[in-house]
Amino acid sequence: MDFSHHDEHILVCVNHGQTGIRLIRRGLKLALKLEAPMTILVFGSLPEDDEHDKIVGMPLFKKISTHYGADLIMEKSDSYKVNKVIADRAKKINATQIIISQMVESLWRRFLGNTTLDGLLKDLPHADVRVVPKHHHEDDMHFEHGVNAYLHGKDNGTYDLAFHHDINTTTHEGVFYKHIRTDFNNGRFVFYEENDIYEVQVLKGHVPHLENIAEGFTS
Repeated sequence: MDFSHHDEHILVCVNHGQTGIRLIRRGLKLALKLEAPMTILVFGSLPEDDEHDKIVGMPLFKKISTHYGADLIMEKSDSYKVNKVIADRAKKINATQIIISQMVESLWRRFLGNTTLDGLLKDLPHADVRVVPKHHHEDDMHFEHGVNAYLHGKDNGTYDLAFHHDINTTTHEGVFYKHIRTDFNNGRFVFYEENDIYEVQVLKGHVPHLENIAEGFTS
């Protein structure tokens, strides 16, 4: 789809180290509804060696951006520069819809006593800034930081969680979020497949079937 002359442009702001998946899902829904281009901005204290694939979720972000023709941009930024990084990028791409998380709001408020939303509305009066709240059932407090991981298919149609790639099996690449206070690999695995973002339950490192527990964006 040709978006070159479209008036709308969606900017999704993902803080490195956080999931970002829910924000991208929201951005994709909006982009598909408006038939508008989308840019994913990953910001934060990025690795000095610039090995992007080591960043949690980066392979997943790349797969989604490639499929939808979205731009994937990385910006190194200290916490107190978040507002400027987002505003500068929004101006460069003429963003009309900006999606940020409640966590970014809290970060900005802690450093400067006000909000990212206040600053962006002042710098970008013609843009619509959307703050995505955290839902109780998706509260990151219930999970450890995500790690890049894989699901390896078995002959019986089930899957095992792994942290290495196996070219000899059916594999899904994504991010594993382990439940806190567990000695086993219990949690959720997030991956992109068949034009949708999937979240599946993992119990003791095993996934009996790929039932999506997340709200899709293609419906």
